[in-house]
Amino acid sequence: MKPIKKVIIKDEKYEDGYSELLAKISEKGDLVIDGCDAGELAEEMFGDWDYEYWLTIPEKFKETIMLNLIKDRFSSVHEIKKWLDQLGIPSEFSSY
Repeated sequence: MKPIKKVIIKDEKYEDGYSELLAKISEKGDLVIDGCDAGELAEEMFGDWDYEYWLTIPEKFKETIMLNLIKDRFSSVHEIKKWLDQLGIPSEFSSY
Protein backbone atom coordinates (compact mmCIF):
# COMPACT_ATOMS: atom_id res chain seq x y z
CA MET A 1 0.00 0.00 0.00
CA LYS A 2 1.18 3.50 -0.79
CA PRO A 3 0.68 6.29 1.73
CA ILE A 4 -2.54 8.21 1.09
CA LYS A 5 -3.35 11.92 1.36
CA LYS A 6 -7.17 11.73 1.23
CA VAL A 7 -10.05 9.53 2.42
CA ILE A 8 -13.75 9.79 1.68
CA ILE A 9 -15.73 9.71 4.91
CA LYS A 10 -19.19 10.15 3.38
CA ASP A 11 -20.48 10.30 -0.20
CA GLU A 12 -24.27 10.11 -0.28
CA LYS A 13 -26.52 10.97 -3.21
CA TYR A 14 -30.15 11.94 -2.72
CA GLU A 15 -33.03 12.57 -5.09
CA ASP A 16 -32.64 16.32 -4.60
CA GLY A 17 -28.93 16.67 -3.76
CA TYR A 18 -25.93 15.12 -2.07
CA SER A 19 -23.75 15.13 1.03
CA GLU A 20 -20.03 14.49 1.03
CA LEU A 21 -17.28 14.63 3.63
CA LEU A 22 -13.60 13.87 3.25
CA ALA A 23 -10.38 14.18 5.19
CA LYS A 24 -7.23 15.22 3.37
CA ILE A 25 -3.71 16.46 3.95
CA SER A 26 -3.16 19.89 2.40
CA GLU A 27 -0.03 20.96 0.53
CA LYS A 28 1.09 22.67 3.76
CA GLY A 29 0.67 19.40 5.66
CA ASP A 30 -2.44 20.46 7.57
CA LEU A 31 -5.31 18.02 8.13
CA VAL A 32 -8.46 19.34 6.46
CA ILE A 33 -11.95 17.95 7.00
CA ASP A 34 -13.86 19.16 3.94
CA GLY A 35 -17.57 18.80 3.31
CA CYS A 36 -20.46 19.88 1.15
CA ASP A 37 -24.19 19.43 1.57
CA ALA A 38 -26.36 20.31 -1.41
CA GLY A 39 -30.03 20.19 -2.25
CA GLU A 40 -33.37 21.54 -1.17
CA LEU A 41 -32.73 21.01 2.55
CA ALA A 42 -29.42 22.90 2.36
CA GLU A 43 -31.18 25.72 0.54
CA GLU A 44 -33.91 25.86 3.19
CA MET A 45 -31.38 25.87 6.03
CA PHE A 46 -28.61 28.05 4.59
CA GLY A 47 -30.27 30.07 1.83
CA ASP A 48 -28.17 28.53 -0.94
CA TRP A 49 -28.43 25.25 -2.83
CA ASP A 50 -25.04 24.11 -1.56
CA TYR A 51 -23.28 24.59 1.76
CA GLU A 52 -19.52 24.02 1.81
CA TYR A 53 -17.49 23.83 5.00
CA TRP A 54 -14.08 22.79 6.24
CA LEU A 55 -12.18 22.33 9.46
CA THR A 56 -8.39 22.80 9.34
CA ILE A 57 -6.08 21.29 11.94
CA PRO A 58 -2.49 22.58 11.81
CA GLU A 59 0.20 20.09 10.79
CA LYS A 60 1.87 20.18 14.21
CA PHE A 61 -1.28 18.67 15.78
CA LYS A 62 -1.70 15.70 13.37
CA GLU A 63 0.20 13.39 15.71
CA THR A 64 -1.97 14.55 18.63
CA ILE A 65 -5.09 13.63 16.67
CA MET A 66 -3.63 10.27 15.61
CA LEU A 67 -2.66 9.32 19.16
CA ASN A 68 -6.04 10.32 20.59
CA LEU A 69 -7.93 8.46 17.86
CA ILE A 70 -5.91 5.31 18.59
CA LYS A 71 -6.61 5.69 22.32
CA ASP A 72 -10.33 6.20 21.69
CA ARG A 73 -10.73 3.35 19.18
CA PHE A 74 -8.50 0.52 20.38
CA SER A 75 -7.88 -1.34 23.63
CA SER A 76 -5.14 -3.78 22.56
CA VAL A 77 -2.12 -3.94 20.31
CA HIS A 78 -3.69 -6.94 18.56
CA GLU A 79 -6.72 -4.86 17.54
CA ILE A 80 -4.39 -2.23 16.10
CA LYS A 81 -2.32 -4.86 14.24
CA LYS A 82 -5.46 -6.47 12.77
CA TRP A 83 -6.75 -3.06 11.61
CA LEU A 84 -3.40 -2.16 10.03
CA ASP A 85 -3.31 -5.52 8.24
CA GLN A 86 -6.85 -4.99 6.90
CA LEU A 87 -5.76 -1.63 5.48
CA GLY A 88 -2.55 -3.04 4.03
CA ILE A 89 -0.41 -0.74 6.18
CA PRO A 90 2.98 -2.29 6.97
CA SER A 91 3.78 -2.87 10.63
CA GLU A 92 6.05 -5.10 12.67
CA PHE A 93 4.99 -6.71 15.94
CA SER A 94 7.73 -7.68 18.39
CA SER A 95 7.67 -9.21 21.85
CA TYR A 96 9.96 -10.96 24.28
